[in-house]
Amino acid sequence: TAVGSSTLTANFPASATINGDRKGLGWGSGGGWNDGTLNAWPDWLEVRFNGSPTISEIHVFTLQDNYSAPVEPTPTTTFNLSGLSDFTVEYWTGTAWQAVPGGVVTGNNLIWRQFLFPAVTTSKIRVLVTHAPDRYSRITEVEAYTAPPGGGG
Repeated sequence: TAVGSSTLTANFPASATINGDRKGLGWGSGGGWNDGTLNAWPDWLEVRFNGSPTISEIHVFTLQDNYSAPVEPTPTTTFNLSGLSDFTVEYWTGTAWQAVPGGVVTGNNLIWRQFLFPAVTTSKIRVLVTHAPDRYSRITEVEAYTAPPGGGG
């Protein structure tokens, strides 16, 4: 399941960030999550797992500037206005949130950010947003991948 710190309206559900749609199709009608606190930080989007998988990779996709006609993003697709510029990707240790290695991002302009790290076992992950140029936190998809056999990251 996915839960946000706040939601602008029912048209921007946190649940839309775990449906496999990286583009954010149907933005404004269920195509992604938009927080409900204009220019107030931090915001967060939490993904809760069924159980505690061992993961070693997380991908975060943010809103494209041309959200009415989004393209399939690549790791080099950029935004100027609608995406997340400053955020931290975290996992739950069982008692506290911990940033994944390389998970603190500042000055970002990429739609798709990939995080590879040594395997961790966790029941949930979150994206903690501290700034976005358009004053709202907007996420279209969050993906987590299990660690390969042998536990490598």
